[in-house]
Amino acid sequence: MTEAKPVKPVRSSEVRRILFVRPRFLGDVCLTLPAVDAAMAACPGAEAAYVTEAGLAPLLRDDPRFRDVFSVPAKPSVSETLALIGKLRAFAPDVVFDFFCNPRSAVWTRASGARVRVGYPNKGWRSAMYTHHARPRVLSSVGFHLASVAALGWPVPSGAISPRLIVSDAVRSEARAALRDLGVRDGALLVGMHPGARWPTRRWSPERFRELAQRVLREHMDAAVLVSAGPGELDMARAVIADLPAERVKLIEGWPLARFVAMQSLCKAFVCGDTGPVHTAVAAGAPTLGLMSRNRPAMFFPYPESDGHRAYWSHVECSPCDRDTCSDLRCLERLTVDGAWAMLGGMLAGARRR
Repeated sequence: MTEAKPVKPVRSSEVRRILFVRPRFLGDVCLTLPAVDAAMAACPGAEAAYVTEAGLAPLLRDDPRFRDVFSVPAKPSVSETLALIGKLRAFAPDVVFDFFCNPRSAVWTRASGARVRVGYPNKGWRSAMYTHHARPRVLSSVGFHLASVAALGWPVPSGAISPRLIVSDAVRSEARAALRDLGVRDGALLVGMHPGARWPTRRWSPERFRELAQRVLREHMDAAVLVSAGPGELDMARAVIADLPAERVKLIEGWPLARFVAMQSLCKAFVCGDTGPVHTAVAAGAPTLGLMSRNRPAMFFPYPESDGHRAYWSHVECSPCDRDTCSDLRCLERLTVDGAWAMLGGMLAGARRR
């Protein structure tokens, strides 16, 4: 069980509209999606809406699970906040799940007018905004969000679960066309790599990504390696592709979010550190190799190997920890190219068998 029997169970048969709130970040939005699926399964026929920041809204905009995706600026003004609240009240949710519980999201949840509002305890005045409090008793961040559904007495799945993003045929075709424009031939074995990460403790070195790419190219003559870069990550991506054959290694930079995720869905394997794109790759359906440094996989990469995913982690003396910067990066240094290839090579062999 994810948590103890709820104090105030809610009849799912009476729920017509459900609102989900998670303003940020990219990976965290993905991690809420199994909870979205569990809530919608408990309330068949109910309509759903999602609130997230404007930069992340394209992730969900074509998703048939949501009638509405409400986007909000990262720092909304008073007028923008009032406009959002007006939209939420017009949607008129019966139930709101606040997966973030910061001051803004707590106010939005209360102002939505929903009679059932799920959040977390021990958050000071924010916790008073909720009628139900989730008390997760699991390590997995997917299970952490599922605890909010269980708090209403609704069933939740057990075991490891991969989130799922809906990639439309139109956006997938757009991604294929963009790859052709880059010179990637149809039918190539696509292997994605994303070397960037916001924090140094989550960045495997570009040199190791480059050596891993060389292994892919050497072992699979039909492979094309796609190296992606987000804002501020272009130098890292260029360091990876330096001296690699330009006809087989392509830089993916500046693509819209939805097209980037569609590109991930086309990959037979995707390699990434502990950052947002590792979760979008999983949710897009790409077998994903997560290079986990300071964070334990059971919490931040809780994805089943049966879906093709692998976590590469070296449990060093000081891990897990919560440091974003550190002078001792042994947690990254011990993730060797040989170790990564031992996993990635098996993933690609499995992709060929499938």
